[in-house]
Parts: sequence; C-alpha cells; structure tokens
Amino acid sequence: MQVLNLKLKDFRNYKTLNLDFAPGINLIYGLNGQGKTNIVEALYFFAVAKSHRVLKDKDLIMYDKNFASLELDFLNNDRQFNAKINLFNDKNREIFVNDIKASKNSELIGRFNAVLFSPEDFCIIKDGPGERRRFTDIAISQVKPNYFLKLTEYNKVLKMKNKVLKEGISYAGMIDIYNEKLAEIAADIIFYRNKFYEFIKPVAQEFHRQIALSLDKFDIVYESCVKINDRKKMKEDIYNKLQDLQLKELDERFCIFGTHREDVSFYINGKKVKEFASQGQQRTVILTLKLAQAEYMKEITGEYPVLLLDDILSELDATRRKYFLSEIKNKQVIITATDKGSFGRRKDTKLIQINDGKVI
Repeated sequence: MQVLNLKLKDFRNYKTLNLDFAPGINLIYGLNGQGKTNIVEALYFFAVAKSHRVLKDKDLIMYDKNFASLELDFLNNDRQFNAKINLFNDKNREIFVNDIKASKNSELIGRFNAVLFSPEDFCIIKDGPGERRRFTDIAISQVKPNYFLKLTEYNKVLKMKNKVLKEGISYAGMIDIYNEKLAEIAADIIFYRNKFYEFIKPVAQEFHRQIALSLDKFDIVYESCVKINDRKKMKEDIYNKLQDLQLKELDERFCIFGTHREDVSFYINGKKVKEFASQGQQRTVILTLKLAQAEYMKEITGEYPVLLLDDILSELDATRRKYFLSEIKNKQVIITATDKGSFGRRKDTKLIQINDGKVI
C-alpha cells in the first residue's frame, strides 16, 4: 500500500494542495496550527470514510466555502487507484473510485488501508468500551468489507428495535423479529472479532516484550457477549438471552444486550492497564496494539498499510522511539512533527515543510 499523491481544495485550512509522497518515510513538519494534522486527517478519511476528529462533513470545509474536495492516488498490491471525495454544506457527500460514483461508503472502505497513531489513542485505554470497539471495528473493516456491512446492518436493526422499545409494549410483537435478526448478525460480528484478537494477541505480546524490555506479561481479553462457539450456537445463545431480557428492555426502553455492549480488556501482569498502568506502560500498550493491527492487515491483504504518525514520536521516550523507528523500515510512513529533528540527517526521508496551509 502506498500513497502517491494527495490533492485538497478548500479542505480545512487548505485552499489548494497538491502533494507527492515518497515510498518510504515522509516527514511533514512545521509549527503547531499550520495544517500538518489536516493532511493526516485527509489521508485517513480515505481509509475509514470519515474524519477521526469531527462527526460532520461540513466541519471539514473551509470556513467561508460551501464545498471541499479530497483526491488520492495510491497503489494497492501494485495496482494504481484514484479516489475522490466531495464534501458539501447542504447535502450528502459524493465518493468516486476510478471515476465511478460509489453509492455507499462501503465501496470506498478497504481500497486504501492505513493505521493511524495519534496522541488521542489513549482513549482506547482510558475511555469506555465504545472506544475499544471502535479500534476493533476499524481494524477489521478495512480488510474485511463484509464485516463493515454486518456492522452497518446490525446498527440499523438495533436502531429500529430501540425505536420500538421507546414506544412501548404495544409493539412487543416486533421485538421477536428484531431479536432474531440481531442474533444472526451478532454471531457473525463475534466470529470476526474473535478471529482478529486470536491473531493480534500473540503478535502484540511479542511486540510488548520487545518494546518494554522486561518480563512483564501482557494479555488481551476479548469480552464477548456470549461464550465463543460456532456461529449457529452463538446465534441461539444470543437470541435466547435477548428473549429472556424482553421485559427488562421494555422497562428500560433500549436494547441492553448484544455486540454493541462488548468490551476488550488489556492486562499487564494480571492487572488492568486502564486502572493500574503508568503513562509509559499505557504508551507501550497503544504502540503494541497499533503495530499488531498493521501486522493483521498485512496478513489479510498481503501488504502493509500506510502508517500515519500524527505527532506521536514526541510522546515516546528515547527507547520506545528507537524501537518504533526500527519497526517502520520497508513501510510507507507519514509523520508529522514540529521540526525535522534527526530526520533531517536521514537519506531515506522526504521532508515536507508546512506553513499556514501551504507547502513551502
């Protein structure tokens, strides 16, 4: 996977941008507030079909404009692709892949794969289960398009069921139908999530051992809503549990059980990272998870995703930084920083200086 060129028009603070990337390390540097992160945001948009910073498309459009466009040329398994996204203030976005208009986001997701490292990643550990599910879902969706479709379908059915629950007992007959459908989709989602964590757990444990330089035991526990089994048995178990909870759900007026309530826990020496780990240990876990995610994506697609490092090296101590830089060899990496640092002396790095939304 390789980014070739990014074009922006009226996106964030970029009136126009036409930027080529090298196949190895690309360092985007400049003072804070100049637009470095906006470039990373635009690139990641093509991977996950949304911004990782804001919810609404209109918040990405230059403040006095009604329209913005993003265009990406990239290689996927040596095939060149072009993708374009048009954002509007007053209507839904438009997506084109090789000049063919896409009817939905799923037609873009999986074409361009990237792993994002940012200071906000601490939310995976510190915040609620939703952030850990989000990490999981993004990792799987980029390389398993069917998983993304299952998530979309599950959320659609869940929304309809919650609407019925809010309206009360007179619609109770509909709940059986929704429970049957939710159970069927949830069994598939659990299957994919379990396979993901079966792969990354030993990979992450090895990365953690090398980064931490200690005998600390790192562990990942996927807390599925039912016992892991074959899909038919999981579907039955989920359906039976939902049926048992009908009266309670009608009382609380929302669906209280399912894959939308699952969690993942991380442990060091048997203690939860969220509750007991130091800042340094948390950084190591985040780094470990993202590197393991990249390995998982390579396992599925046959090539590494593009690594996007948004001001992350400044968060690492010298030992972790040295290890990380050794791990990014033979991968395309796009890094943002406030200065050139040691990259200014490296022959394998393309230097890109940004000032007020312009490449200088």
